[in-house]
Amino acid sequence: MQTRFVVNFDFRTKNDEIQFSEIINHFNFIIAQIDEFSKNKRDWYETGYSRKQALSQLAFRNGDILDNTRSKWERRYKKNNPLFVDGVWDANDDAHCCGISYRKMYYAEKNRASVEFTLVPDDEGDILSRFIVLISKLASFFVCSYVNIDSKGYSVLGRNVFPDRLHAGWMLFIPHTVLPELIPEAAKVVPVVDNGRQKGTIIVSTEDVFDGDNPVHIAKANDIEIRLLDLGFLPLMADL
Repeated sequence: MQTRFVVNFDFRTKNDEIQFSEIINHFNFIIAQIDEFSKNKRDWYETGYSRKQALSQLAFRNGDILDNTRSKWERRYKKNNPLFVDGVWDANDDAHCCGISYRKMYYAEKNRASVEFTLVPDDEGDILSRFIVLISKLASFFVCSYVNIDSKGYSVLGRNVFPDRLHAGWMLFIPHTVLPELIPEAAKVVPVVDNGRQKGTIIVSTEDVFDGDNPVHIAKANDIEIRLLDLGFLPLMADL
């Protein structure tokens, strides 16, 4: 059975408030990265109360938003601002479907949003390197407070050490420079460099494809979380 990976990240824009046009640009960029990761262009649909309803609402085709979805989302943005919560999915079967969820919450700063998307790779060849590239591109495009990847319910089921702090999972990007010798528990420590400047570091817990249900993998991620806390690099979620 193929593994479903969950990617989460949180970011702030340089503007005082995220404009509607920026939200569309964010979706376009994320979709382009998923297409590149998967080596497959896919259509994306609005979510609905049933599969039939959702399949009647095509949202993005060839990386561009359709006029009907743009109009609907823009009305929703103006009505509920600063709240904007929406998402799309690729209409695949239950075992392989991918989705993107975008949350701009009323209780957060107006220029802050968080994104979660799921990926079920058709081919797990060289997947570690592909995910490192994906995270690096997200971290270079967005001003991220973190990016992480896990699977099999690692964080949802509370297998991380600190329930109120960031979790490591398979990979964690933090916007700090962390030297490899500071985290000997990590399988890899990868600098993220943008325009000649290091924007942060990706910490990888396992060389193998991460299984959030595997006790060995869980232990490795837990050890990294403890080490990051000791180093002062594992903030409370409330402090992000």
